[in-house]
Order: sequence, then C-alpha cells, then structure tokens
Amino acid sequence: MHARIRKKIGKFVTDYLSAVLSNDIYKILRLQNAQKSMKSITPLLTAFAVIICASHAAHAATIYSETFSDGSVATPSALNGSTPDETTGGATWVASDWAENGSTGTIAVANNAGLDNSAFLAFTPVAGNVYTLSMTMTVPSGGSSAGWVALGFAETNTITGSFWANNTSPWFIYRPDTNVDSFLGVGTANSADEGNFATSANFSIELDTTGAAWTAEWFINAGTVRTETYGTNPTIGYVGFGRENGNTSAIDNFSLTVVPEPSSALLGGLGLIALLRRRR
Repeated sequence: MHARIRKKIGKFVTDYLSAVLSNDIYKILRLQNAQKSMKSITPLLTAFAVIICASHAAHAATIYSETFSDGSVATPSALNGSTPDETTGGATWVASDWAENGSTGTIAVANNAGLDNSAFLAFTPVAGNVYTLSMTMTVPSGGSSAGWVALGFAETNTITGSFWANNTSPWFIYRPDTNVDSFLGVGTANSADEGNFATSANFSIELDTTGAAWTAEWFINAGTVRTETYGTNPTIGYVGFGRENGNTSAIDNFSLTVVPEPSSALLGGLGLIALLRRRR
C-alpha cells in the first residue's frame, strides 16, 4: 500500500476513534461522510472503519441535557441566556419568563401579559439519523383550563406568543385536565388525542430522518402512543417547550439525543470491499 494511502487511512481511524471517545457527534457525522469518499481504502481497513461506525451507532449521543438545577424556589434563576448542563457548540437557552427553581425543575414567572411563553435551543437535524427529544413535566396549573404546556421541534424561536406559531412539528401538549394531544404539524395540524395521564409524565418524541420520508413517534412514560410518516418533511431549526394561557409546570430532565444511522457507511464500506475484491 502506498505510504500516502496508509497515512490517510490511519488519520481517518485515529480521528474517528477520538470522536467516539469524546462523544463529538458532529465530528462523527463529518467523518462518516468523509469515509464514503475514500475510494482507495483497502478492504480490511474499510471493514474496520465500518465496524467502528456500527458499534458506535448502537449508542445515543447527547446533544442537549438540562436538569434546571440552578436557582431555588426562593430565588429563581432566569433560564434565558443560560447554558444547558450539557450542550453542543456552546448553545444557550432563548427563553421568555421561564426560570430555574433548583431541584423542583423550571417554572414560568408570569411577567408577559400574554402569558404565552416559550424556551428554545438551536437544532437542525441531519438526514440519516434518529433524534429523541424528551422532557418530564407535572400536570399544568395556574392558568386557563384551555391552556397547556408543550414540548416539540420547531422551525422558528419566537418566545412570546403561541408555541405552535413557530411552525412546530412534531410536538406534544399536556393540559390541566391531564389530557394529552400529539401533533404532526405543521402547527396545530394533524392532531390526535392520546388520553389522560395523571400527576406527571415523561414525554418523548423520536424523529427518524433515515428515510426519504421522515417519521415521528410519540412516547408517554416510555410507551408508544402514535407513529406517523411525513408527506413533506418539516423544516426544523429549534427544540423547546412552551406554555399557553398562563399555565405552568414543574419541568425536568429535558434532553435531545441522536443515534447516528450506520446504514449508509455500512453499505458504502461493504460495497467498496466487494468492488475491490472483484478487481483483484
């Protein structure tokens, strides 16, 4: 093997292992794409790189994680401008009237006259991966019976006004009467009544971008309640939560994770192995 090719392969493997060990998801995705263009790689090292990709893809990597542990009930700490417990690229919260109350989670402080307040973190999905957005919240209270607290993906990040006006898709709402609705979107389009969940619940939305048509799956307390396939894939620039009509909730354990999809790298590597074997 030429020294230049060995050096190129060696750098790729070293960089990929480093990215896996440091949980640098964006670097992993870039290297997966770069691996597809390494036409001169040998079958053995191709297989090695593919095995690394496949083994890593079994584990979710964290993009954002937040437990809202700053501040206290007596002295809330504003969420706006704060950094999540775990963040990617130094992103910070953009929020209106949400404050961290330490061990009780985050809760809204009613300063906005409209009483519709949201909080967002920047996020743009990369096709070929599976993302899971999750959050725990108590039954909303303190506002109109027609209000709610929501979790979801969104195109824009206007923090005052209705959460759904940010072209949310997909997303959840939790109402004061414990009723839950899911929405495929955009906005309030394509809704479904998911029943009642008392006291508190964990809400998760899985966005699968591995196919040409993306899919969304909604979970409550780890159980699937709905699965849909998009006719037109949504435009997403943010993840976040919000409230409507003055309702508030003790929110905790907000997270966004990703499982890199190994299929393209795996198929590309196996195809290259077959091609080189035919040329021998």
